[in-house]
Amino acid sequence: MIYLDKIQQIDKLQSKILENGPIPTELLNKINYKLRLEWNYTSNSMEGNSLTKRETRTVMVNAIEVNGKPIKDITEIKKHDKVISTIMKLGKGDLNISESRIKEIHKGIMYEDDPEKQKQIGQWKNVNNFMTNVDEERFDFVQYTEVAERMHQLINWTNSEKEKIQRKKNDAIHPIILASKFHIDYVTIHPFYDGNGRTARILTNLILISFGYPPLYINESEKQNYYRYLTDIQADGGQPNLFYGFMADRLLRSVQIVADAIDGKNIDEDDDIDKEIALFKRSLDKSQERKETRNWGNISEIINIAGIALFQKFIDKLSQFDELFQSCEHRIIFTNNNLKPYDLEWRTGGAAISTANFPGELLTWLQESKDTDGYDINIGIEYFLKAYKFSKPYDLPVFIQFSFKEYFYDMSFMIMHSVQSHHHVEKNYDQLVNDGEINGIVNDVSKRILEIIKGK
Repeated sequence: MIYLDKIQQIDKLQSKILENGPIPTELLNKINYKLRLEWNYTSNSMEGNSLTKRETRTVMVNAIEVNGKPIKDITEIKKHDKVISTIMKLGKGDLNISESRIKEIHKGIMYEDDPEKQKQIGQWKNVNNFMTNVDEERFDFVQYTEVAERMHQLINWTNSEKEKIQRKKNDAIHPIILASKFHIDYVTIHPFYDGNGRTARILTNLILISFGYPPLYINESEKQNYYRYLTDIQADGGQPNLFYGFMADRLLRSVQIVADAIDGKNIDEDDDIDKEIALFKRSLDKSQERKETRNWGNISEIINIAGIALFQKFIDKLSQFDELFQSCEHRIIFTNNNLKPYDLEWRTGGAAISTANFPGELLTWLQESKDTDGYDINIGIEYFLKAYKFSKPYDLPVFIQFSFKEYFYDMSFMIMHSVQSHHHVEKNYDQLVNDGEINGIVNDVSKRILEIIKGK
């Protein structure tokens, strides 16, 4: 039989893949993303979802750009992706087909605005359903009164066959046949009011994944044959061999994708990388875009508006520690990687910074620094607590500063002879530090100093 030849090809290729050992995480993520995308798009498209593959991709990366599409279609793609992402993380042997699991999967993928239809999600159908097949003939699925018993029988059979395969019984069928026959029986029962095709394909892949195979998917160009083979079996009493071969072909494609990826071949569509770049750019938070670069004007503005306030609060707060040390001093320091530090005079304890003199000193130094483009410019305060009184004397120099880089600036503090260093706030040049952030960093450094003193 032709389908048996296909199964042999699959197992031979699968053995070759396993011989390579564990797939590196980065490559495995790429393979899984490719298969997830195809599975999400094709399975939902078959059921009338209007999202294109590109739009499906945007939903998967949370960069949704599907103007004019129904919220139902968008939501069902998101829910479907969440369910299959969980299934693809399952390990080999992790198969548990049960009534509760099937109903949970149905709840996981379905979305309805209508409150009455919402009540039917995750419940066996309570009315009979039918379809018009590819021959334009009506085919009635199993009556709703028989669903519970028929599903019970199907679940028991599936788990029994799974056990035979795992125990390598002589009469065990191949996992691909198990998955394909389950699929036929499930869609013939059609146990839910809607979503039967999608849940059938999810459960079929769940079986395959539990036996170590990748998931299969059915392209737009292949769905007519898919429906044709099912119609022949359901309505005309045809043999399932052609359907087994069809499903084996789809699985062979997925296994080949894995093998190609391991061999270093390109598994993306020709324009996939272009789409990925475009989607990534659309997913970025535009409010965080760095619109300004460092210049002397914005440095002066930041220091005048936020810097002096930060430095004065820092000095006021640290002055509470003065009486614990023999002496305390502070000074303003301007530095960069290429210029000799410019130190303003030491001041004693919590004496106020001269807001009249400070900007002038800063501007003078900045003028001297004009030939240092490309280097970080650091403007801050050193608060020097000297000779602790209540134990063996030690010094505690503490620094707080603004560091002006080419495209952004940050506030940070450092306590010498300690690992207590912390970058507290990072900003674009068109953003000013607010009072809450200033109070936060000042309180943070004070708490760290107290912890050090208590620990001595």
